[in-house]
Formats: sequence, C-alpha cells, structure tokens
Amino acid sequence: MGKKKPNMNRARNMDIDAWRERQISKRTHRMIQEENRAFMKAHASDSNEELRERIRRRAVELRRMPHPLELSGGLYIRKRLGDWDALAENLGLEPVGESRGRKAYLRLRKKGEELFTAERKAIKTAKNQNLKESQ
Repeated sequence: MGKKKPNMNRARNMDIDAWRERQISKRTHRMIQEENRAFMKAHASDSNEELRERIRRRAVELRRMPHPLELSGGLYIRKRLGDWDALAENLGLEPVGESRGRKAYLRLRKKGEELFTAERKAIKTAKNQNLKESQ
C-alpha cells in the first residue's frame, strides 16, 4: 500500500490534514504548559514531602505509579523532585512505562482536539453569520 494522498486546500498549496494535526498538537502542548504553570503558582511553597504525598494519593487511585502527565502539575513535580523512576522506587511503587506517557498524552490530545474543533466551528459560524448580514 502506498502513502495516503494529502488532503489539499483549493489553492493546492497546503495539506489541510497535516495543518490540523499541527494545530491540535500545539494546542495540546500549550494546554499542558498552562496547567503546569498554574499548578506551579499555586503550589510553589509546597514542600517536597507534600508533593510526594500528592503522588501517593494519585497512585492509590490508579493502583500504580502515575505518569507525570496523569497528575495535575506532574511535569512541575517531576522537575522539582527529579528522576521519576527513582521517585517511584522510593515510594515503593513500580516505575511507570513509556506506554503510559503515550496513553496519557493521547487522552490530553483528545481534549485539545475537542477544543480545536469547537473553536473552528465557532469561527465558521461567525464567518457565515457575517456573510449573511452583509448580503
């Protein structure tokens, strides 16, 4: 089987599907960064033990060590506490695998895709409404 034919726009100068994927990916990364920034502001004064306790509570919910993306502010916590695998062993949990990170990212990406789709729909609706008003 060959490569999928690109879905080009009318001017034939842009692959619409590739553009859409890039936009969703950007939105997802921005969403993750914003969540971590907000967590950092709210919990900058928390002690390392309080952050470890947050991880323990989430681990109890999941019945395993959470991936940083499965934890609110997880990337900030990982940056602050260091090696995630060593932290898991320190907490008496089995280290999390790479596939967990991929699954967590795909769940977040789905939210990003929903936001992107809603935004595009709102833009199209507003554009159509402006066209109707101008006629």
